[in-house]
Amino acid sequence: MKPLTDGVVTIRPPRDADAATLIAGRDDEFRRFLGEGDSDPRPTAVIEVDGEVIGWVDFDTDRRWLLAGEVNIGYNVFAAFRGQGYGTRAVRLLLRHLADDTEFTTATFLIDAANLKSRAVARRLGCGVPAAFDGNRYYKCAVRPTGS
Repeated sequence: MKPLTDGVVTIRPPRDADAATLIAGRDDEFRRFLGEGDSDPRPTAVIEVDGEVIGWVDFDTDRRWLLAGEVNIGYNVFAAFRGQGYGTRAVRLLLRHLADDTEFTTATFLIDAANLKSRAVARRLGCGVPAAFDGNRYYKCAVRPTGS
């Protein structure tokens, strides 16, 4: 993928040197909702603000619940940068990449019911009313090309 920006947040492919930063950015909230994480993280993109890596966004296609054309979205914003809208902005940029550069039509978010911040991100993205799924909240959003 090519780097994308909205003028504040940039997402770009990770570099080898980003792995240590991504691991160092894990905290108790990360572990609560995402587990320990990979020892060699390789997300779709890192999130940058003012040239500093502040988290990551990712999508995958290997979840048992996904239908044709669907991807599952994941993300993390480091603790010092949460609550400033960066996660929502980064996911919007990832959705733009998916719409403009892939054939995927639907983004899904499987969010722990207790993760109110991530549930708010899904609502801000217009994902609608979630379904219950394995004790989590399951959101779906249409992936739309830029300008639609």
